[in-house]
Amino acid sequence: MKRPLLLTLSVSCLLAFRRHPSADGFVVATTTKTTTTTTTTGSGTILYSSRRFATILKDTPLSPQQQQQQQQQCFRKERTIRLPKSGREVTLISRTLPIDSNLLQNITVWEWKNPSEVVNAYWDAQTHQMTTMTASSSAFTSKDPSSNAPSLLDPFGLMTWPGSVKAAQELCRHIDAVQGRHVVVLGAGVGVETQAASILGAKQVISTDIHPTTLQQLQVGIDQEPRIPSDVVQTQILDLFAIDHQPLPTPCDLLVAADVLYNEQLAKQICRRCAEAYRRNPKIQLLITDSQRFVPTFIEDLNTALEAVAVAEGRNFEKVDWHVETMEGFTGSGVMIDDDQMYNVKVQHVWIGL
Repeated sequence: MKRPLLLTLSVSCLLAFRRHPSADGFVVATTTKTTTTTTTTGSGTILYSSRRFATILKDTPLSPQQQQQQQQQCFRKERTIRLPKSGREVTLISRTLPIDSNLLQNITVWEWKNPSEVVNAYWDAQTHQMTTMTASSSAFTSKDPSSNAPSLLDPFGLMTWPGSVKAAQELCRHIDAVQGRHVVVLGAGVGVETQAASILGAKQVISTDIHPTTLQQLQVGIDQEPRIPSDVVQTQILDLFAIDHQPLPTPCDLLVAADVLYNEQLAKQICRRCAEAYRRNPKIQLLITDSQRFVPTFIEDLNTALEAVAVAEGRNFEKVDWHVETMEGFTGSGVMIDDDQMYNVKVQHVWIGL
């Protein structure tokens, strides 16, 4: 009898860094040490992953769909982009993601090649920042938009996550929420949701993220996709925490946030932004996906935020809950290692206003 696959996690050891953001927000590190853990079971080998609630599969039989996905990755392309501020050249690599809809078979995005070094450095810099904050620190509040200090490049926006694929699938299932609509994407990352909404017939898609490098990478995928009309997609820098300085783009008929609930502080800002959008447009539709489940109270907090708007505006609001599905054989970046990983993961999503 085969034992079920169990995920074994280990803590990364990040040692002896010098930290300083470059002009493009990179963290330059001089030394990195990372520990990984593997566990062998009757069903295969499980590799360490930074992803929670994911089963990493190795040396296990692949379904026809998974075999096709692996074959697609054999034809990945590379291209170099130059970052405008520092002049640094970085290498991107394509990834074709199966959406498996009659309306949309697949999407090709461009990811950061070999992300492990920048991920390790980012985590260490974040840890250093957290340990040096005082009780009065405003690190999680709005940043002065006039500041010239470079924002830290979030490496997790440079690769594909399961929640973005789930968002694309949901947009295909509810195409009426997309066609002819004004769509805003929060934390757009590599642009899976952006491409899906554009291809499915959105009138306008505004893709937002906190760092220009992320949006520059997203734009490569847009420029390479012939199914996207040239005037549909716009990119815009948006700090989710700067709600007093940077309101959401308008008009907005559909707001999408896929796999951006990294921590409690960020999840709180997503709730505030959803409430902001709901306050402005009572008929707005919201789509949120999450494959990490770092914040188990998010759906309760979201209901509270939206209900408060409804009460204040004299509207009716029905509470919502997550819908959970298992995504099998998702292939994505190894994050902490440079090789890809294929894994099964439970992805939850919620619609508001359908």
